[in-house]
Amino acid sequence: MDPTTASDWSALPYTDKGTVFADVAPWVAAPGITGAREIVCSSGQSGPPVSMALVSAAERDAARAHMDGLLAAIGAGPDSPTLLVNVLPMGIAVPTDLATVATPSVHPEMALHVLTSLAPAFDRVVLVGEPLFIAELARRLPAGDVHPNLWIFTGGEPVAAAWGGFVAGALGIEPWRVGVSMGCAEIGLHLLYDTPELAAARRALDADPGLWPDAPWRELTRDAFAPALMTYRHERLLVETRERGGRPSLVMTPREPALLPLVRYDLGDVAWVLGPRAIDRLSAACGVPLPDAVVALAGRPDELATAAGMRLRPEAVKERIFGDPRLATALSGRFRLTGEGDAAVLHVQRTEREADGALADATAELAEWFTRYAGSGSRVAVHSAAEYPFHATGDWTHKPRYTGRTGA
Repeated sequence: MDPTTASDWSALPYTDKGTVFADVAPWVAAPGITGAREIVCSSGQSGPPVSMALVSAAERDAARAHMDGLLAAIGAGPDSPTLLVNVLPMGIAVPTDLATVATPSVHPEMALHVLTSLAPAFDRVVLVGEPLFIAELARRLPAGDVHPNLWIFTGGEPVAAAWGGFVAGALGIEPWRVGVSMGCAEIGLHLLYDTPELAAARRALDADPGLWPDAPWRELTRDAFAPALMTYRHERLLVETRERGGRPSLVMTPREPALLPLVRYDLGDVAWVLGPRAIDRLSAACGVPLPDAVVALAGRPDELATAAGMRLRPEAVKERIFGDPRLATALSGRFRLTGEGDAAVLHVQRTEREADGALADATAELAEWFTRYAGSGSRVAVHSAAEYPFHATGDWTHKPRYTGRTGA
């Protein structure tokens, strides 16, 4: 565009991954890609082109200061040693000067060794990773080896409200010690994040969607799940949405100087930015004070459209699985919604260890729920860990794909 023709913000075009990363070099600020001190690749989940972060020295220092501020808020400091256990995949770094960092990545045995053998030497332990891997660690970690001052931060994919309750219960920690955030490689980590108050409001909406009868997301969620409620720092981000495919799509513009200065960058996530009146209404309905910036995040645009006209969301299945401790203990959390002829099928994967005998009853209840959600003719297929056809056993590097036709 010709910048002299832009009279206001709305005149600026939207950008997205295809626009920027098909040829990233022209988008990079001086001195160019060689000015990057770190290159962070995305998961590549949505296919080529692959997005990435180009991190300058100043941005790296700012990210470290931001992380140290989060750690200081939970008591970390030079006189109170903190262990940060980074189990994020793909070598994603968590910069900090306040914590000792261990990086077992997605190696379960090494992560458990760090959490059991090294953690007792520290005043607090912060576990950072993606939700399904952290859930697996929670299943395996002996109760007597859980650090009494354990904190968990997760993200990387949409996280069910029930997930936090399962993990906290399995580890015997308070739910407010579990935090959820949303970032992206292109812009950075911890862009949107929940708070104990926002998490409480989400749980209230999940238990009773009628608390806000005309919430803008109810047509999409069909009351099967509540969107994640997250906040952000105004000085760091400008957050807006655009209509895309009949849904509001999340758009971000970083306000801080960046080597890759993205403007009106469309992430594709389905979201609603709540205005002041909506925030006040939500606060009153749920009985908790809320921050002045709230985004309701429903997840990625992926959904399965059935032959009967139903639109099935992975987030609804996540809530059902992690909302039942029997299922959350016996199943890995990976699943696939498929259309097979006129029917919808929910494929689920058992954990690598033998599931307890309660799985049969829990699976029958899951099938009853899925029939109500997906319509008559739908069914649930339970696969062993090794025989699950959509994801390699023991692969914690790749994110699951939750929708698609058989064999996709």
